[in-house]
Amino acid sequence: MAGEIRLGTMATIAMLVVLASLGLVDALDRFGAWPVLPALFPIVPLAIAAVVAVLMRSLDFDDILRGGNIQSSGVGWALGGTALSTVVLVASPVGTALGGGRGILLIAAFVVGLALASLLVAPALRSTRATTLAEACGARFGATTRALAAFAVMLTLLPLLAAETTLVGTIASRMLGLSPRLAEDVILALVALGCIAGGLRAAIALAAVLGPIVALSYLVPVAAVSLGETWLPMPWIGLVEPGTLTAASRIPNFVIVAFAISLAVGVAVMPSLLFPAWTAAKGLPTRRHLLLGVGFAAAILLAAPSYAVYGRLAGIDAAGDPLGLVVNFPNRVGLSAMPAVMLIGGLLSAALITIAMALATTATTIGQDLYGGLLERRAPAGRRIFITRLGMILVIGAILGINRLSLGSVAMLAGVSLSIAAASLGPLLLVGWRLAATTRTAAVAAIAVGLWLTVADVLLARFAPAFSSAYLGMGTVTPTVLGPTGWFGLPVGLSGLIGLVCGLATLLAVSLLPGIHWPLVWLRLRYLARRLKRKFADWRQRIATPPPVATAEAAAEPVIAEAESAPEAPPPAADIPMFGPFPELENPAPGDTRTIRHLPGV
Repeated sequence: MAGEIRLGTMATIAMLVVLASLGLVDALDRFGAWPVLPALFPIVPLAIAAVVAVLMRSLDFDDILRGGNIQSSGVGWALGGTALSTVVLVASPVGTALGGGRGILLIAAFVVGLALASLLVAPALRSTRATTLAEACGARFGATTRALAAFAVMLTLLPLLAAETTLVGTIASRMLGLSPRLAEDVILALVALGCIAGGLRAAIALAAVLGPIVALSYLVPVAAVSLGETWLPMPWIGLVEPGTLTAASRIPNFVIVAFAISLAVGVAVMPSLLFPAWTAAKGLPTRRHLLLGVGFAAAILLAAPSYAVYGRLAGIDAAGDPLGLVVNFPNRVGLSAMPAVMLIGGLLSAALITIAMALATTATTIGQDLYGGLLERRAPAGRRIFITRLGMILVIGAILGINRLSLGSVAMLAGVSLSIAAASLGPLLLVGWRLAATTRTAAVAAIAVGLWLTVADVLLARFAPAFSSAYLGMGTVTPTVLGPTGWFGLPVGLSGLIGLVCGLATLLAVSLLPGIHWPLVWLRLRYLARRLKRKFADWRQRIATPPPVATAEAAAEPVIAEAESAPEAPPPAADIPMFGPFPELENPAPGDTRTIRHLPGV
């Protein structure tokens, strides 16, 4: 119970510090203090994150790579905090403002994916007692599957890390007056120090401690606005407003369906959402605590329609300034400085959680799966920890390179991350894991097909649009918020749907087709083909020979001829004797005077 009490104590102390800081900010704002002082409040969550990382420092293998001895309630809070990334908190109001009811549908798809991750996928993976997601796949389907799953995890989390750092750098620059790149570097350095010191244990602790702060910061602005219409603060009042279901732009139905499927499946297998739910060493987390984490995230995200409705009334254009719908919301609706700086601090805290979880997961995959699983399988624990920490530095360098090259917008990078997760890991973890006929070959083929199709679609549409449009039938390559258009008219941010369908078809085909008795199937097909051939021939014959057309004269002549050539009708049955006449004998007895008739044929 020590680990649980420690996390609970740290979360309580962190919340008290935040509330005290907010009271100070409100006092400074009321007395007309220098405006720079209230703007320094976002530093408070950063300081809390640094303290938590220092307290969670460790050199133990289980702490660095497995997350330590986290209790069930701590896992539930960590799960909810991990789901509330900055991209999700910003995209939910924007999607509702642009799509109306369809945006709420996307929020529901995200919650469904989160429930699948925590209640369906994570317990199945944890039954293998593996350290990483890729190691769990390898324990079930072999070393090749483990290697492919490790690459899929890395390719999933790198775009997500790039999207989060880009977005949080822009948010921090608006509040603190720093350049976006400098803000990115500062936040990445802070997260790197925390993860190097405590590994996955520090990342989970950040999610559990900062999660309530994120929730409070996100709900307070819309709750304050709702006080003008209700007696109680209701941050979910946007759900009952008529303007919530009004769409500001026309989004095709197939895009919404593709986005919902990609979102649900991608979140369900997202590695950064799985680790808090199954790394606890003292047994499987209870369903009650996991449902608490899912409900906690859902309650926060259902406040997004309030941002959309009141932001629209305040004149915020979600299409022209999507980030401003959340960041500028307190100022545009006339709130004081306290909700504004609190919201910025909450968004920074959400980014810290997501970056820490994704960075720790990616580095653990490098140290435990790529190095320990492929290069040196008998490497000691100390060497794996060293490679894991070195991997954190390499991943940070890769993130900085992606951001400097400006490979895509935040929405495109986040969509690509979800697409890769859904296409590569979705068929195996959601279907193949529970299908008894799934073989190692089927697992390898499913991951390879989904991963290759998605990555190839993104690379071709992004770096070779002219070639792709002219020779690969990818349609007119037009830039959208989710990137250029790829195959079947879908943006590359939704390309995971194609890989998901093909990967699932490959998994089922390779798993089920070898077990079919093909000679019997061939005989049945031949029998069916012969029946169809005979029916087709009869049908063609009926069509080729039309019925004769009879006139009045032609119809009368056959009747007369038939009447002339017809034989005589037999006598009535009543005139024929029952037992006679009998044929007469050929050699009668002497003295017999009867007439002799000969029996025909005798």
